[in-house]
Amino acid sequence: MPVSVGQGPQPDFDHPIELMMDCHRRIEKFLDVLDRVAVKNELDSERRRALRTALNYFQSAGPRHNRDEEGDLFPALSAFGGAAARLVEKMDQLAAEHRLAEQMHKRLNQLGRKWLKSRRISAADMTEFRILIERLMNFYAAHIATEENDVFPMAAAVLAPETLRQIGQNMRARRIENPGRSGSRCARRRKKNL
Repeated sequence: MPVSVGQGPQPDFDHPIELMMDCHRRIEKFLDVLDRVAVKNELDSERRRALRTALNYFQSAGPRHNRDEEGDLFPALSAFGGAAARLVEKMDQLAAEHRLAEQMHKRLNQLGRKWLKSRRISAADMTEFRILIERLMNFYAAHIATEENDVFPMAAAVLAPETLRQIGQNMRARRIENPGRSGSRCARRRKKNL
């Protein structure tokens, strides 16, 4: 069960909206990885590696992605006014949804780290793990659809190129400040591209 994402050309920080959408594809991919790992209670080396990689992704990349949206994109749209101002309520709801997802990820991470440590998961923990994955998959399907169908197109249409450039630079700075696990493939690639 090798984990591979980002096989094609990667969006860069000059295109922050596309980069955020790429992050959504990674979220979907890593949830799928977790779903495939959770088919047996015992971890073999391949499933163990996949579980660790997915948990690490959500632990480091998830909070950065939320800050990209809540710290830069949503405020830029809120300040724009006009048609973008009508999205403020949706953006407030999306930010609240991020807190809900963080709680689910926190518990999923606890269960996953326990599983990695013992190489086995109890039936009760496996049930909870699978329920959390299903909830997160359903959650992200709706959450991502709102962002990609409503918020991102509006941002691309109304935000000035210099505003988008600044959002991209802020995203870059977050990844320089917190590159994730230093030995990971993502961190090595990110270091090369930053």
